[in-house]
Amino acid sequence: MITVNGKKIDFHAEMTLAEAIKQAGEVLDAMTIVFMDNKVLHHDQLENERLQGCENIKLLKIVSGG
Repeated sequence: MITVNGKKIDFHAEMTLAEAIKQAGEVLDAMTIVFMDNKVLHHDQLENERLQGCENIKLLKIVSGG
């Protein structure tokens, strides 16, 4: 089972990090930091990062203002 921001989602073979985020109903933008098992991942890694089935993924949206 994979967890994305506290939501448990079903895992399937060959699942990528991008697919897991989409399946969880989360939307990424340039101001979102992606953590997987406490490691920061760059957005260009999401399509190629294959999951094992037990990852904990967290998305942190950065808010900027004045």
